[in-house]
Amino acid sequence: MMQFLKTKLKPLIIRYFFSYDARQFRTAVQRLGVEVGDALMVHASWLPYSGFQGRPVEMIQALKDAVGPNGLLIMPSLTYHNKSSKDFLAERIPMDVRRSPSQMGLLTEVFRRNREVRRSLSPTHPLLAWGARADWFVADHEQAPEPFGGGTPFAKLLELNGKILAIDAPFSSITFTHFLEDRIAPVLPFALYEPTPMAGIVVDYEGRRREIPVRVLSDTANRLRREERLVAALEKARVLRRARLGNTRLLLVECQTMTQCVDRMLASGESFFDTHP
Repeated sequence: MMQFLKTKLKPLIIRYFFSYDARQFRTAVQRLGVEVGDALMVHASWLPYSGFQGRPVEMIQALKDAVGPNGLLIMPSLTYHNKSSKDFLAERIPMDVRRSPSQMGLLTEVFRRNREVRRSLSPTHPLLAWGARADWFVADHEQAPEPFGGGTPFAKLLELNGKILAIDAPFSSITFTHFLEDRIAPVLPFALYEPTPMAGIVVDYEGRRREIPVRVLSDTANRLRREERLVAALEKARVLRRARLGNTRLLLVECQTMTQCVDRMLASGESFFDTHP
């Protein structure tokens, strides 16, 4: 009986006490710190009881309105889920830039289908971008052996002092942390990447099938990563901005402040990896 009441009452409670619309959502992210002209990378979980009274396309439009046409709206669009990039590449499944659906949540897939959105050609970590500089942002991602290193959209995100917004998504979903790992790779006592690149297959916008070398994160790095230490350092520096809207939890952080925090950790001999493989 209790389970039955919970199942029936929860949608009603959310609807009448924790609901919000697209206008309220845009206001909330602006109060959190999103401004017109920002480069904003979004990680989102589309949950059934978030309280949002609208469709995914309406939330996406609210995000576009928040950054404006001269800003950039960015989302991940990995074509695999719950597996490593190493395992994905071993399956030899092409990433078709026009057709492969995003496995990073419903919001990202709806965003991908927008004709104004561009997608990078990384076999393992393709990013989606909308805005005045979208073509520049996604350009040449496939030319970088490391998907997160210099010359990639992740480096451009730092260059633009981008912001990262998590919508009902855990901190672990933020892929910019891999860019921070790439920056400190030379001082780690183990190899961040596997020694031999793997081959990734991409079908580009012209329909050409291309084989692209990709360096993947090492098994050692994945085993020794302690992301909770980075979160603790960011909490201590008070750079994680949080808010709750309806039944939705929002988190915003700036790429430059994340990078500076990691630099300070490194200078004091700290790391968000265990250092004894």
